[in-house]
Amino acid sequence: MEQLIKVLIQHDKKRLKLTKKQNQLIGKLISLSTPTDKEMLKKMIIDNADLKEIFKVADTKFYRLKKLFTSYELDAKDYYLTEEILKTIKKYKRKPETESSI
Repeated sequence: MEQLIKVLIQHDKKRLKLTKKQNQLIGKLISLSTPTDKEMLKKMIIDNADLKEIFKVADTKFYRLKKLFTSYELDAKDYYLTEEILKTIKKYKRKPETESSI
């Protein structure tokens, strides 16, 4: 009976060590999955080159299109917030053509 209790105590100690290790690994995974402030900022801000790439337009058409968006000038370079770009795109949403008009 004493040996069984010793074995159970050893198993319980091992279980505690494994649980601690598991919690550490879970903590590391969570820290990796949550983006840092810098990563969030990179996702929220785009410049002229990114905007041209998104809309797949050349310079001439881009400068007409760029007037629709609110820009923020820093160091003589324009930046845009992705949320504002999405709002502007939704503002100019086209109503779908119905099949009855065909």
